[in-house]
Amino acid sequence: MGMDDTEVIQLLLDDTNRTIVAQLNESARELTVDELAERIVGENVLALHATEYENRFEETVISLHHSRLPRLAEAGLIEYDAAENIVSYGNYTTLNPDWEEIGAIDELLSRFRTESPADTESIGVLEGRDAVYEYGRELADRADDELFLIYTSDELLHEECLPHAKAAIDRGVSFAAGAKSEGTRQFFRESLPEATVWDPQLDWMNNPDDLPKISRLIFADRDKVLVGLWKEADGDNSNEEIAMIGEGARNPLVVLVRELLGPRLDHLDYQSETFMTDLPFEP
Repeated sequence: MGMDDTEVIQLLLDDTNRTIVAQLNESARELTVDELAERIVGENVLALHATEYENRFEETVISLHHSRLPRLAEAGLIEYDAAENIVSYGNYTTLNPDWEEIGAIDELLSRFRTESPADTESIGVLEGRDAVYEYGRELADRADDELFLIYTSDELLHEECLPHAKAAIDRGVSFAAGAKSEGTRQFFRESLPEATVWDPQLDWMNNPDDLPKISRLIFADRDKVLVGLWKEADGDNSNEEIAMIGEGARNPLVVLVRELLGPRLDHLDYQSETFMTDLPFEP
């Protein structure tokens, strides 16, 4: 029996589980359980005495075999052959990125909230649209390979962001932007003709009133992310924006977004006719 989305997200909130998924995602081949245990324990090898290392290694192997790997495999995050003691990255594609179902956002904030993402385990929080714009431009400036955007409102468009996007494209960065509004899509098409632009077929505004609504998502190189949220201003009907940010392949927010988008990120051909049908949005 498979797990529901909430159970999967709870698995990804665990430090060791995130390390397992990240190690397998980064590995060019399948690993034995012993090899995976060595990588997990090896992160702290300099701080461990030889005897303590052996004890930690044995405990890790037992934990992997009897608990962690079966649970992660049940979730589809990894593939685990218990008979052969072989483990590899999974093909998890069922998580519905309809953000009202992600009840773990509040838990992520309460567990990891800090003022900056300097610690790879932390989730930073930005207050105000200017701060969100500034960090988004920084992500564009730092991108080496990919820049993946989803915008939910025309009011987020800002001409001053274009030079940063154009500079990224000129460096060879693959740039993809999704927007529900035709006006926003037209803005990207006219301003950034080299970019891939599409309409994510998802009703972002169907969220219940008491749950956060996504304003924008920026994912750079699969290891840096900004998730913007609308926040009602006190005393009027205007919207303010806050954002969660995370950096590092094992950062909990990065892992969550990477798993939401799924292994499709490893096979995207932005120019293919099947690009839109391969994305995790309703057709």
